[in-house]
Amino acid sequence: LRWDVEPKTLASAVRSLVDAGWPASFVLMYDEAWHYAAQASALVARCSGGNENCLDALAWLVDPSEGGAGFAPHRDRQPDEARETFRGSGDAMYVTAWLPWTDATPDNSCLYVVPAGSDPGYLDGDDPEGAVDPLR
Repeated sequence: LRWDVEPKTLASAVRSLVDAGWPASFVLMYDEAWHYAAQASALVARCSGGNENCLDALAWLVDPSEGGAGFAPHRDRQPDEARETFRGSGDAMYVTAWLPWTDATPDNSCLYVVPAGSDPGYLDGDDPEGAVDPLR
């Protein structure tokens, strides 16, 4: 895929914003971020059976040189009624697209995917008491 906006351009914008004391997500004030999102949305739609961009976008600066290391394992979708987030076919209605604008490694940021059959909380949501961690 050839991006209309180079990821390193967006990474540089995030760095400049954060260095100036602004939140990384302020990069979303710029058209370039939304051009990138539109391309990513088309890709996600093709790969997910038609899921569309809901415009729920965020940006973070994870800087390994400053000890940054992304996030602990989590589920992006965790509504009260988890089963309502699936189509009649069993396909998920929501998909998260994680698009790093810098080099990502398992040490500083990485996405792990747990197959639905190995994830006890996939259809019904996670145990609110946190009794089962599918990554352990």
